[in-house]
Amino acid sequence: RPDMYRIVAVVFFLGAGLAASAAPTGEGDYINRFSGAWAGTGTLIKTVPLQVSCKASGAPGENRITIDGDCSLAIASVKIGADITFDPSTGRYSGTYIGARVGPARVSGTRNGDVVNLVITWPKPVQGDTRASMIIENAGAGHLRIVINDNVTPGGPEQLTSDMSLTHI
Repeated sequence: RPDMYRIVAVVFFLGAGLAASAAPTGEGDYINRFSGAWAGTGTLIKTVPLQVSCKASGAPGENRITIDGDCSLAIASVKIGADITFDPSTGRYSGTYIGARVGPARVSGTRNGDVVNLVITWPKPVQGDTRASMIIENAGAGHLRIVINDNVTPGGPEQLTSDMSLTHI
């Protein structure tokens, strides 16, 4: 399904703001919010809203996290994965996610409080360009919200294209 890449992107970034215990003071607590198993539902917004379900596992390491899981929409399922690293000297997160139909995408961004703001760079144009934005909000307590905004028409303004809510299981 052409829009499945958005669902895949959402789950891949469960750990987008993760690093290991070598991170600056306060970062380790935030990072620990993402480890373990996650599951949830959300809405993919295209011509009509579509309900999706995803599950994934996050495994932090030294300044790095890997994600493995899948997302499904009706009878279609897509394998997902990510490799994200944190650079303590710059406070930036960067890496790739794998599983989108256009191939591995690059991500980079920073965290402010409970929110990680990322820029997604697709390897090929998606809806006319190669950029989108993602917001990951994790205030703790086992709840996670991931929102993707993209231009739906080439050259148009960014608008909500995916909104997921996941729970630590």
